[in-house]
Amino acid sequence: SLTTPATYVSRTSIMPSQQSGGGGGGLASLGNLAGLGGLGALSNMTSGIKSSDEMFIALMRSQSVQSALIEQFKLKERYGARNTEEARQALNLNVAILADKKSGMLFVDAQDKDPKFAAQLANAQVKELNIILSRLAVTEAQQRRAYYEQQIIKTQTKIPQLELEYKEAQKSSGLEVASLLSEAGTLPGQIAAKELQLQVLSRFATAQNPDLKRLAVEISALRAQMARYELSKTDPKTSEPNKSGQVAENTKSNFVQKATQAYNTLKIQEALLDGYVKQLELAKVDEAKEGPAVQVVDEARAPEMRAKPERKKLVLAYLVTGLIIAFVLAALRALLRHVRSTPEGLQRWSQLKRAWGFA
Repeated sequence: SLTTPATYVSRTSIMPSQQSGGGGGGLASLGNLAGLGGLGALSNMTSGIKSSDEMFIALMRSQSVQSALIEQFKLKERYGARNTEEARQALNLNVAILADKKSGMLFVDAQDKDPKFAAQLANAQVKELNIILSRLAVTEAQQRRAYYEQQIIKTQTKIPQLELEYKEAQKSSGLEVASLLSEAGTLPGQIAAKELQLQVLSRFATAQNPDLKRLAVEISALRAQMARYELSKTDPKTSEPNKSGQVAENTKSNFVQKATQAYNTLKIQEALLDGYVKQLELAKVDEAKEGPAVQVVDEARAPEMRAKPERKKLVLAYLVTGLIIAFVLAALRALLRHVRSTPEGLQRWSQLKRAWGFA
């Protein structure tokens, strides 16, 4: 019992935040935001998970978290593993994750021969959990932030190409399209901004929402104003031009129309980009209010007392085992003496030895 190395266990207690708790928190928001640009994949992943506790335990047992821990602490060398899979198995044996259903808290127990290393391993497990949660975007605010970041990247990629197309179309038309549209140049952008607000609001509000109805009316009014502007710019044909003049006029009109369309498309994308940036800032503010997905209640510290072996129980177990072995050996020796004490028994013993090949 004295030669058995001591093992120390360090515990970290964590509590999932209310936003990511089961029921109406982050798990429920995954279904509400399932339509935002493919972000509903995470909702499908968590649909079979009964509670946030099970989700957090599954994430801490995931390959991403364990691989990061193996690389950070060089667990292959520490556990004598030949490959990463053996290191993961050893890590699962040395790290236990428990859930208290009554309090809703999670406990991460890490054991090692070094008490300081056990505390570091338990705390690192929680840090890696927060890292993967921030990457997966579990809460509603994180979902919105990830969505707007993706849309900003896509829009920023489109704008340079649209600017090039607009310049080429304007050069072909030979006119300053921006000056022609100065009277209604802001209309496409206004329409795009209102449509963006309507799209975002429709994700969270019902059709009876007054803000939703107001945006729909404003978009209809702006579209009607844009249509009246386009009609007012149409020149009536009072005279019958010759064929060559008509062809030239039609060609020029087509170039102007293409340049106008390119200009409107560019302004719409710029307005969308501005709207995405504003919505991203709001999502970041909401995300900052939420705080971390899990909160550390008790940080793991180097334990002063060993968890195992329990010397008294070990001595008692060794004592009982030794007595049983001694009793069996004594009984065998007594039986052997009894057999060899008589000539008949000695003869049988010799025959038995020859049969076993010892004679």
